[in-house]
Amino acid sequence: MDDFQIDARRWRFLDNPDRYIERETSGLQVEPLRRQFKTAKNILERLADGRGVLLADDAGLGKTTVGALVAWIVTCQNKRVRIYAPNAILRRRWAEELERHVPLLKRLGGTYDSIRNECIRQGEVERLRNGSIQIATHHALVKSHGNNEQRTACDLIILDEAHRAKGDDSDFNKALRNLGRHAKRKLILTATPFSIRLAELEQLLQVVGASDLKAVSQYAKDLKRLYELGDGHDVATETRCIEDAAKAAIDKLGKYVIRHWIDDLSPAERKHFGAIGEPWKIGPTQASPEDIKLLLRMDRLLQLAPDREGQRRNDPRFHIGWGRVEAELEAVQKFAAADLVLRRHLGEARKSLDVRRKQPHPKIAAVSDAIRQKLDVGEKVLVFCHHRATASELLSELEKSLKANEPCFGPTEEMWREAWESLLAVEKIWPDEKERPLSYGALLKPVIGWLCTKGLRRQVAGWLGKPTTSAKALADQLSMTKPRRADVEGVPTIAEAARMLVKALLDKQSKSTLALLRNIAKGTPGFGGKGSHFPGRLDEGLRVMGSWDHDGHGESPETLYTGQADIVIALFNSPFGPDVLVATDRLSEGVDLHRFCRCLIHYELDPSPVRTLQRNGRVRRIGSWAATTKKPILYAYPTFNGTRDEKAADVMQRRIKAFGLLLGGVPSLDDETGDNDQSFADEVLRLASKKLKSLNSKLCA
Repeated sequence: MDDFQIDARRWRFLDNPDRYIERETSGLQVEPLRRQFKTAKNILERLADGRGVLLADDAGLGKTTVGALVAWIVTCQNKRVRIYAPNAILRRRWAEELERHVPLLKRLGGTYDSIRNECIRQGEVERLRNGSIQIATHHALVKSHGNNEQRTACDLIILDEAHRAKGDDSDFNKALRNLGRHAKRKLILTATPFSIRLAELEQLLQVVGASDLKAVSQYAKDLKRLYELGDGHDVATETRCIEDAAKAAIDKLGKYVIRHWIDDLSPAERKHFGAIGEPWKIGPTQASPEDIKLLLRMDRLLQLAPDREGQRRNDPRFHIGWGRVEAELEAVQKFAAADLVLRRHLGEARKSLDVRRKQPHPKIAAVSDAIRQKLDVGEKVLVFCHHRATASELLSELEKSLKANEPCFGPTEEMWREAWESLLAVEKIWPDEKERPLSYGALLKPVIGWLCTKGLRRQVAGWLGKPTTSAKALADQLSMTKPRRADVEGVPTIAEAARMLVKALLDKQSKSTLALLRNIAKGTPGFGGKGSHFPGRLDEGLRVMGSWDHDGHGESPETLYTGQADIVIALFNSPFGPDVLVATDRLSEGVDLHRFCRCLIHYELDPSPVRTLQRNGRVRRIGSWAATTKKPILYAYPTFNGTRDEKAADVMQRRIKAFGLLLGGVPSLDDETGDNDQSFADEVLRLASKKLKSLNSKLCA
């Protein structure tokens, strides 16, 4: 018997977001919250009616906020809620989101201390008592698969980033199919509902209770067919087919799916995200005849290599850096002795590569020049790569080309230290004694030490203008001046930004950062036996840093940080520290990188448009730097013209335009459609766009 009953009177406050936040100080704003409250109310009504929900809002729209509200309302009715986040970083973000609502939810019957200490538990799956929340990871979900049902049971499961389900036989998929045994209701969150295989989409819908999915299946088939058609087919006929299929599918989806698009929000809410500017043009970078000859020779080499038979030869990585070319030459070297033709091609390719490696790859050089221009006007820049080796080559070159050589000027280190110590006193950051972290003084010491290093002094002094002659005057300057030459309303002062950074670094949920700060304070070795330090090496003029797990091949770039990314995210979300972050897709979903950055470069594309949109969502979020400064968000898709890289970027941008119309139902870059086929699909979607947008709006709360 289903005994999931919740009292609608307990969520009446969702009708009045203005009153909810009138006394709050945690950054909630009425306009986004108005839609989020409406969405939460809609979800609760569906849960009460016996249905699960797939919340598929665009990246950056605050699905975590909605999920946290739903979790608290259900929990405060003496029920059990379990939240599954993809990783430890997002698990911490869920805890932060839940905690910031605690002071505002006293009307539901809880106090700050009791809810915080008894309800928010991070760790492995364990038996829950009534009125509690547990936050675990996808890994914990897999581990719990097959466990005693009583131990893992709960009233509501919230599954974040559900599109990560890959492969019918994966452990995650098996655990996902088993969710029905563990919870009475399910809420699934993903920004990309359709850009996964149909079987995976159907599985997600089945998890939330959908059963009649024939129309959804037909829509997916029609989308796939659209990209397989070309000249000789009637555009008008195919347009009607897509429109009819979309209507039938959305009629079925509407019972279980809620989705909002940023560009369809009201102007009042959309302003909190920032506008997207014209594409950021980088280059042009044109491949020379010798470059093309090397690429063609690589294709021939890999045709001749026996162990490459049946494998892809036209590797996209050949077009964006020289590292992958060199790695493949090493791999085929073992066959050279037995094959004269292969040996000749290998020798010519090596000579050609040796010439090219004397200079950075042309695409890297163009990106470096473009980044430097942004740094000169005070911007931060985020760069994404798909592979770690590509990211490593790019980061190593940027370390050299973006090096700052300005001398450190202004107040002495002692004056800086005295000024920061006065501005970052514990009572100024945590007025409430109960909220202050333990060992505050010991943990703050390495933070102030970092702010007083030569590189940080040089950076901050560049924002201050005329140097001062006393610590008191310097503290006054830091309290009145805004960072990064952004003297506009809404931008915090340098002192305010430093306090926000300290709160982020000393957050009790970020255990990896706290451990790092303790190691720095004690002077104990950190990663790889080296001394622990903050990410980046600004003291040496290196204005860039990287964040990913090193693959162990070759030398690691000087500024690569391989530890937990919490501290990297905290620094990049402040005005301080390295100006450029090179990352892999480990940081492409679920994290905030938008507080002081509006410039994003897709140096290397993932084959799927899903990943591209997830990356874009890192800087287009509520309270973005673009919205605060009223400057546009800049996305760049630099290309090595004359090679496959140019076509790949063009196809990706066209498919991103189609993504919103089709709920993500576009093929990846790995398909073999030609230009004519793509053009035919583009024309059909152009004609159907008005109808499809109207249909999609039915999925809004």
